[in-house]
Amino acid sequence: MFKQVALTADQETKWGRCRTALLWHAPAFSHILYNMLQNGGGKDMAIFVDKDAGIPYAATDGFNLIINADTFFDWTLNEQIFVVCHEIMHCVFNHCAIGMQLQQRGKVTYPDGTEVEYDHGQMNQAMDYVINAIISDSKIGTMPKIGCLDPAIATSADNAMDTYRKIYQPGNPGKEGFDKHLKPGASTGMGPAQAVQQRNPSAWAQAVKDGADAARAMGRLPANLDRVLTEILEPKVDWASQIVALFARKVGSGTYDWRRPDRRLITRDVYAPGRSGFGAGDVVVAVDTSGSIGAKEIAMFFAEMSGILEDVKPKRMFVMWCDAVVHRVDELEDGGDLVALRAKKAPGGGGTSFVPVFDEIVKLGIEPEALVYLTDGMGTFPKQAPRYPVIWGNIYPAAKYPFGDVVDVPKQAA
Repeated sequence: MFKQVALTADQETKWGRCRTALLWHAPAFSHILYNMLQNGGGKDMAIFVDKDAGIPYAATDGFNLIINADTFFDWTLNEQIFVVCHEIMHCVFNHCAIGMQLQQRGKVTYPDGTEVEYDHGQMNQAMDYVINAIISDSKIGTMPKIGCLDPAIATSADNAMDTYRKIYQPGNPGKEGFDKHLKPGASTGMGPAQAVQQRNPSAWAQAVKDGADAARAMGRLPANLDRVLTEILEPKVDWASQIVALFARKVGSGTYDWRRPDRRLITRDVYAPGRSGFGAGDVVVAVDTSGSIGAKEIAMFFAEMSGILEDVKPKRMFVMWCDAVVHRVDELEDGGDLVALRAKKAPGGGGTSFVPVFDEIVKLGIEPEALVYLTDGMGTFPKQAPRYPVIWGNIYPAAKYPFGDVVDVPKQAA
C-alpha cells in the first residue's frame, strides 16, 4: 500500500486539465481510466504519492494509476497525457501480471524453443518501447524526453516479448524509462497471486471495446490505435491456437488454474489461466521424417506442441518418427520433454507413408485420444479413418487429406 498525499490547489487544477484533455484527445483511454482502474478509492482517479514512495514519475500495478505529485506536474500538459495513456496501456496488456509470472519462471520461452533469461528491468523497457510506439504513432500527447522510444527497436506492430529478445543483454541495465511496473496488488494491499485472480478478463475486454467504440463515434480513434485495440479484442488465431481449440472440443481438458498461467499465451502478452489435472488419456505426436520436413519446422512444431501438451496434460505421450516405416517411438512423461527431444536427430529420410504410424498405434495397444501428425501430406494414407481424432499439421497448402482436421503450419525460412 502507498501513503497517499493530498494535491495542492495548483496541482488539483493541473490534474483537472489533464483529465479533461485526456477525455478530448484520447477518449478510449479516458473510458478505461474511469471504468476499470480502482483509483485508490478516491475522487482523483489516481493515487498520488510523494518522492519517498520510490516512484520517479508514474507507475501502475495493473489496478491503479500511481503518480508522483512532486514530479509529474513539472511536465507539459501533452506530456502528462502521454504518460497517463502509457500507464493505462500497461493495464490493458496486463503487463504487471505477465512480468510477475516471467520473473517467477526466470526465463522467457519462444515458439521456436529458444529460452532467454528473464531480467525484470529489461522486460519493463521492452514493454515501454512497444507502448510508447503505439501512443506516439497514434499522435496522442507528447513523449517525454526520458523514456524508451526507438523505431529501430520496436514499432507499434511489435510485441513486448519479441522486443525483449532483441534488446536483452546479460547484466545490461539498458535505457531508463519514466515509470515503474509494480507487482499486481501493490497499491491495493492484496498479494500478487490474489490480485491476478481478481482481474476479470471479460470485463477488461468489454471496457476496451466500449472505449474504442466511443472514441470511434467521436472520430477520435487514430487508425493505428484502432488496429492495436482490434487485435487485442480479435487476436489472430495461429496454427497452435487452432490445435488447442481442436483438443478442447475433441479431447477435453483439465480445470483452469490462474496460479499456473498458459505459457504459450504469455509470450504473446496475454495472461490467461493454464490447465491443471489430466485432461486427456494417451496422445500421439507423429513426425514425417521423409526429408520434406526441415529441422526448423520440427523445432518450431515441438516448441509449440510442448506448451499445448503441458496444458492438455495427457496421461501418456508418444512421439513416432516415420517416413515409409516407423523408425523410433519415444514415450514422454511431460509435454516439456518435447523441447529436449527435438535435439535428437530425426531418423529416416526415405519415402513417405502414413500407414505405419496407424499400424504402430494398434501394435502397441495404444488407444489415443488424439494423433497430431506433422507432414506435407505427400504420402500414402490408410484406407479407413481411425476411431480417434486425427489432426494434420500441414506444411504444404496444396495437400489434400482424406480424413481428420487439417491445420496449416507455416514453413520456416531456410
